[in-house]
Amino acid sequence: MTTLQSPPMSLALDRGFVVATGIECSAPRIHGGHRQDELRKTGHWDRVEEDLAAVAAFGISSLRYGIPFHVVAADPQRLDWAWTDRAMAALQANGIEPIADLLHFGVPDDLEGFIDPRLPARFEAFAAAFAERYPWVRAYTPVNEPLVSATFSARLGWWNERRTDDRSFARALDGVSACAVLAMEAIRARRPDAIFLQSDACEGYQPMAVSALPEATFRNELRFVTFELTYGRRPGAVVVDWLAANGVGEDRLAWFAEHGSSEGCIVGHDYYAGNEWQVEADGSVTQATQRQGYAALAREYHDRLGLPFMLSETNWEGGEAPTWLAEVWNGAMQLRLEGLPIRGFCWYGFVDHVDWDSILREDAGRANACGLVDLDRRPHPVGEAYRALAMAARAGELHAIPALEGVAPHHSDSPVVAPLGASLPTVVSEDASA
Repeated sequence: MTTLQSPPMSLALDRGFVVATGIECSAPRIHGGHRQDELRKTGHWDRVEEDLAAVAAFGISSLRYGIPFHVVAADPQRLDWAWTDRAMAALQANGIEPIADLLHFGVPDDLEGFIDPRLPARFEAFAAAFAERYPWVRAYTPVNEPLVSATFSARLGWWNERRTDDRSFARALDGVSACAVLAMEAIRARRPDAIFLQSDACEGYQPMAVSALPEATFRNELRFVTFELTYGRRPGAVVVDWLAANGVGEDRLAWFAEHGSSEGCIVGHDYYAGNEWQVEADGSVTQATQRQGYAALAREYHDRLGLPFMLSETNWEGGEAPTWLAEVWNGAMQLRLEGLPIRGFCWYGFVDHVDWDSILREDAGRANACGLVDLDRRPHPVGEAYRALAMAARAGELHAIPALEGVAPHHSDSPVVAPLGASLPTVVSEDASA
């Protein structure tokens, strides 16, 4: 068994490896305007002190933690910090370093969604106010999964604005990326040493025939678009052409080039078994029958983006969860042995989720056993295994998990990017319809 000495247990750009978890905090609106608020559905809203004490008892000192934008900024003229003050006090009392997650799929009720032109300025003001109120917070996820947010809300029609056309999708990509840029600018002005864990789906598309190459190429380029816009970089040519055909032209790319920055950034890889796809000869997309695995995709992302990174989300529902943990954890350990700048691992979340089996499209109240503890806060077997990893890391050791029997090639209860429906064009004309 390989054992590695672990640097200090705090998220950092140039050293260390944190063993983290998160509190599921998704809050999109679905059909009928109903909000699926996971802070409430999982019970964390009322059990915040109990839950954070339990996180600390697991030996976990780094926590992805959602701040309810839709609650705090419901009235932009009178921010409501009551619950957030309580939660932040409990984090401090338990010695937990939050990675403050400021926008996790949900926007205030008066905004349509990610395409709403009022959103970026509204969110920038919220982020600035948070940084001023809690100056001790150093680590942030300004926008959780921008590509997933735009896909589920403005391409697949499941959440928030519930649009299904390419033009809305492109506008949403612009909107969520602008939110990330503006929030980071505001936070850096108040906390110059801030660290940003910008997370998104870590995915890949394999062409199964020569005729599948254009579609696979487009999708493999699109997976980087929100990172590249946020960091002030120009996306690949095929994505630039598609954005232009759908209303996001050179003026917007110039704005991102001027305002975007990777200063203080760690790339967040949200990797699940359902994140790998194959593109068939006719351009259709199905889940991969054979996965490359996390380490292979992480290398691709690092080759493209060249920044420190972290496995910022993973989970598995049910009895095979310890086996999944072993596979993905060992992949992370392999990357570290190779000398790549991987800065942490996060099982997401600490408490079981509710209704993620329908990607929150149904309010059925179904528990999804993908957390470290169940909804009664009893540890799952994977929770006990993860506690051991966290405790070992606190003692200065990171070690591989003995190999377990492999998991199924594709199964996940997770917020992954599903196929986008109609085939997205590799080349589109200037007058392409929305």
